[in-house]
Amino acid sequence: MSKVRAITPWLARRGFDVARMGFGLRTALASCLALAVAWLMGLEHPQWAAMTVWAVSQPVRGMLVEKSLFRALGTLIGTLFGVVLVVVAGDNLPLLVLSLSLWIGLCVGIGNLLSGLVSYGALLSGYSATMVALLNTQQPAGQIFALGSDRMLTVMTGVLVGLLVGLIFTPRNAEDHAALRVRRTTSDILRAMAAAFAGDTTETRADKAHRLLERIASAEQLFDIKAAGSVRSHRSVRALRALVQGQVGAAYWIRSARHLNQDEHMASALCEAARILEENAPADKVLCALEAALACSTDRATADVLRQLLDSQREHLATEGDDTGMTAIRNRVVLHRDWVGARQAAVRAFGLLLLIGVVWILSGWSVGAYVMLGASVMITLFSTFEAPSRVMGHIFIWQSIAALAALSCHWLLWPLATSEWQLIALLSPFILLIVPFFAHPRVASGSLDYVMALLLLSHPVLPLERTFADSLVIAAAVVSGPLLAYIAFRFVWPADARRRRQHLTGMMLNELAGMARNPMAPARHQVWRVRLHHRLLKLIQSVNRSAEPLQPATSAALAVLAIGDAIQQLHLLKAGTDLPRPLQRRVTMALLRLEHLPENPQAAVRSLQKVATLLQQMGHPAAWDVDNAARGIATNLAFFQRH
Repeated sequence: MSKVRAITPWLARRGFDVARMGFGLRTALASCLALAVAWLMGLEHPQWAAMTVWAVSQPVRGMLVEKSLFRALGTLIGTLFGVVLVVVAGDNLPLLVLSLSLWIGLCVGIGNLLSGLVSYGALLSGYSATMVALLNTQQPAGQIFALGSDRMLTVMTGVLVGLLVGLIFTPRNAEDHAALRVRRTTSDILRAMAAAFAGDTTETRADKAHRLLERIASAEQLFDIKAAGSVRSHRSVRALRALVQGQVGAAYWIRSARHLNQDEHMASALCEAARILEENAPADKVLCALEAALACSTDRATADVLRQLLDSQREHLATEGDDTGMTAIRNRVVLHRDWVGARQAAVRAFGLLLLIGVVWILSGWSVGAYVMLGASVMITLFSTFEAPSRVMGHIFIWQSIAALAALSCHWLLWPLATSEWQLIALLSPFILLIVPFFAHPRVASGSLDYVMALLLLSHPVLPLERTFADSLVIAAAVVSGPLLAYIAFRFVWPADARRRRQHLTGMMLNELAGMARNPMAPARHQVWRVRLHHRLLKLIQSVNRSAEPLQPATSAALAVLAIGDAIQQLHLLKAGTDLPRPLQRRVTMALLRLEHLPENPQAAVRSLQKVATLLQQMGHPAAWDVDNAARGIATNLAFFQRH
């Protein structure tokens, strides 16, 4: 133990992530254990069990449990589809290729629409089918059911071993960083609202709103980790999402509230509620403090913001208590779905695999199945990455190293073995070799794929039937997967952070156009608004990961919310019967301009300003909302002109 403690600082000084090294060593040993267990069970492809351990292992207990579940479900669905497809297609290779390409495209599309580990399960269903169907083409006829059952049993063995080892070594109780950060942000929001009633300037409130939105978006990124592992965790995160949406509305209020009179009583109540949150007081005290602040509010906008915070805080605190099973989440949670990116990813995957399959059919190349298999994993699993083409270069390097390692093991060491357990013992050091590289930030990217490619190319079963030429060609075929995926990600609807943000902002603007077009917009305003809240958080997160300044993104996000409020007011005005005809025409024109906002934002600004002027002359309370939207568009023309 003392030697371990002594070496830890030495490793840290040389740039190694000591915690990640421990996790990598534990996973590598569990992988070797799964390899041995699967062999002892008499399974044909024990290396698949070892691959599964690396796929499911997580440093967080909840993520470990849930990823293991979706690994099992995804494998089951994919394997069943692969078996049924082989039975139906028979020797019809074109039908097999077309069906697999369609299946992969469907799974990729669904995986890009969903989020978290549900997305992972959908993607896994895709390439699990290719593992069964394509490897079956390399075996004698009539082996599909044996191959399918072997795939299922090896994966389940790997899941169970990875889950058992992970549960033993992963700490049971981890600090709830997501809930803690949301609580602190709520406290900061209440203090910012108190400062607004104490006389904060508009500029100061704008700066606070921008910083708050950044913190809200940062906390929201932790929700997938917090949600994993149990039904209770999922319910808690759903309540947290509702609370976060209330926080976004509060940040907008801080930026946009007008005509606030100094109110020491209101400011004091808000500060008291913030103090109680900061002290981690019991739920009843937190709720009482928020109710007291709500009781002090004298205008509808402030009351709406505080009521949303109170209701969502009540639901969140209830999910954290003992009666979570009886708690209903009433606040609507609507998440962003990247329909454009999902459609493009699906077509990209379908097209790449179909092209590879056609070349395989026409050329009759014996390793075409391995090329298609390697490409299917890359084009599927990495399709949800923000910039997958960047990752492919690292993966290609590590898979090339894995190919050399597999060839070395197979042709230099395995010929010395006289039994299968010796094959497994000789392969294990090559698995353990990756641990220090896995733990160093400079070379960690793509290192996991070294193990996956190594195990995919290593079949520890006697007798060793392949020739060296066969092994070399198969290794080259597998390593070609990252290169083919790179070409697809780079040149077919290029997938990168900038284009994903374009999809996101385009959908936000389409949302506004739909709100302007739909005369029933006020009835659906809450649904649209909460979806806009989530989309603007995703926009801020994406910009925050880049080198671009964040302030333009938060400013544009607040402008989008202002336009949404203005559209609601315009629809209410249009539905009224007591407005002068000139104003009715101006309102109709403003809604029409907002339907085509990306095409001519300046025209929308002018139209909104004219409506605002007429409303001001009438003393109508909607004047400020309409004028605020016009100012938001004018201030962020670059954002609205991009589409």
